[in-house]
Amino acid sequence: MSNQRLPPRETQIIDPNRKITFSFDNQTVSGFAGDTIGSALYAAGVRVFSRSFKYHRPRGLFCVDGKCPNCLMNVNGCPNVRICTEPVNEGDKVRHQNAWPSLELDFLSITEKLDRFLPPGFYYKTMINPRFWHLAEPFLRRAAGLGEIDIQERSSHHCEHV
Repeated sequence: MSNQRLPPRETQIIDPNRKITFSFDNQTVSGFAGDTIGSALYAAGVRVFSRSFKYHRPRGLFCVDGKCPNCLMNVNGCPNVRICTEPVNEGDKVRHQNAWPSLELDFLSITEKLDRFLPPGFYYKTMINPRFWHLAEPFLRRAAGLGEIDIQERSSHHCEHV
């Protein structure tokens, strides 16, 4: 991963003299004190941060203000953390959500090729019959990428972001 940064400014809060390392999908990434996880990942060359619900299209940093769902990731076992506003800490363990096997190559992105068969609201209209909902619900919830809590990692911590 590369390290691309803007030139220093007088008002920046990032301290380029204090390097911080953390992991993203089991790869070591470095940032600086004052970075958010999102800014450190972007500087390291990461451009895909999540996938859209319906077609699993790639999503990058968008608002950088914590108002959109484009940067939801699992941080230290806590799902759905908006990494565009979450400060990076030494040793953080960051994992992507809503993509398999990786953010760059997501198996469910095949649904984009099936878009003519999946009109807006198809999952509501198709699954309205309760007889079929119990079959479709687990798959749709998993595809939505709402995140999973890692019980082993979160056993002694409180997850404030959920």
